Amino acid sequence: MELLLLTKTGGILGPFATVLGWIINYIYIFLEKIGIPNIGLAIILFTLFVNLVLLPLTLKQQKSTKLSAVVNPEIQKIQAKYKGKKDELSMRRMQAETQAVYQKYGTSMTGGCLWVLIQMPILFALYQVIYHIPAYIEPVYELYQQIAEPMLSSPDGMATANALISDLGIRMVTEFDQTTFTIPKIIDMLYYVKSTGWDAVAQAFSGTPAVADAINTVVPQLKEINWFIGGLDIADTPMANGWWPGIMIPLLSGFTQWLSVKISTAQTQSQMNNNNQDNPMNGSMKMMNTIMPLFSVFICFSIQTGLGLYWIASAVFRTIISVIANKILDKKGIDAIIAESQAKAKKKAEKRGDKPS
Repeated sequence: MELLLLTKTGGILGPFATVLGWIINYIYIFLEKIGIPNIGLAIILFTLFVNLVLLPLTLKQQKSTKLSAVVNPEIQKIQAKYKGKKDELSMRRMQAETQAVYQKYGTSMTGGCLWVLIQMPILFALYQVIYHIPAYIEPVYELYQQIAEPMLSSPDGMATANALISDLGIRMVTEFDQTTFTIPKIIDMLYYVKSTGWDAVAQAFSGTPAVADAINTVVPQLKEINWFIGGLDIADTPMANGWWPGIMIPLLSGFTQWLSVKISTAQTQSQMNNNNQDNPMNGSMKMMNTIMPLFSVFICFSIQTGLGLYWIASAVFRTIISVIANKILDKKGIDAIIAESQAKAKKKAEKRGDKPS
């Protein structure tokens, strides 16, 4: 059963979702103007745009990863040196020596996580935008609105809509009542009507000519803009209309996630000598390479095709960007990266008024 939330994302993600929604809206409007209005293509271009915008953060994250590959072996030696020593003096010495290593390279223990944390609100908001397409793409909203308006004005529209929610397996936060039976909320419900469920909607409102006429006019247009390669419907789950070609969405999602993680960690694994079983990063990286793609395959069977398409496009673009970023940083060299990191750390220390060590 599908869980419907509010039409637009609120809370801390709200501002991010609003900006991202504005972007995908104008991407779709551009596609509409050149004669190819398609939500799937808009999602792909949107994903590319966001990845390009995040490129500076990606480069910083890659730099942190390369620095970690140099720093971690020294940290591990310190940890091995004080292994089993739990007295206060040993703990203080280990902490001081560890901090000295980070200062030596101009980085910190949380340096690698910082850029990921900065990106997280953007990525979560992006997920919400893809999940609630009509709320952010105006032409799509307007199409659903043509059906929602006569439903709202129908005398028994609210009762019929509640019956449809149950019959079509759509789970909403609350049932429709006098305060929640609004056009945005009706559009929420309609967006989660699978392509195979429109006949049930038409049948339910067959006694309301205005709704029936709107459905007959709008649904063909919705199917056209939701159509993707092979006859998939962006708003459906991948195999809502049969296993082929829907099965390709979870399989491609899993493969591209695996490829992205493998390529992005390959160089780090080499530099950190992950063949060494004493390296604690060895097991976690192998686990990530296995669990994340499998999770992606599993979850893609139950989510909208559009969201699966976003995962695939995101993984592909992330892989390409990771390869390019690695080539740029390799050309620069690790010594230059360390020098830059040390210079930035020195400037920050000067601003704080720290005395040189």
